[in-house]
Amino acid sequence: MNEMLQWPMDTTLEDVVTKLNGALGLCSDKDWNYSRISLSVRPLDDLNSSYVLWPEVLDLVTKGGRADLKTLSAEVRWGDRHSSELGVLEIISLRINKVLLENTSDQYWQNKRTVLRVVKKHVLAEQGIRVALWYEVQEISGDDFDNR
Repeated sequence: MNEMLQWPMDTTLEDVVTKLNGALGLCSDKDWNYSRISLSVRPLDDLNSSYVLWPEVLDLVTKGGRADLKTLSAEVRWGDRHSSELGVLEIISLRINKVLLENTSDQYWQNKRTVLRVVKKHVLAEQGIRVALWYEVQEISGDDFDNR
């Protein structure tokens, strides 16, 4: 991964997180399996992890962007079947990407669909990036959850 990871749009990461969290809010608690995930922007130094989350924009107007979206969809399907083989951060990114794919349209993103990737923290730091996206899980009670 030698590409620059700077956020490529005329917006801040905080704005990206607000839009992502708004999209995540479209999913019902039951569809989250009562474990709702939200995102925030955090300083790299505050994150005790070698890997972090970083947004990527898929330009769906281009052939490459549409191919990347197809690949992402396949990754999400694979992750659903193989979650026992993944780390927690990978599961978080796959669950978020799944919710984004299932609950938002390309129009919601104005054909510049934001997805999450797991990246090495040091790659961001080497590029002068001092913040990353991080997650919080809120367990929500529900009849289905309580009856498991």
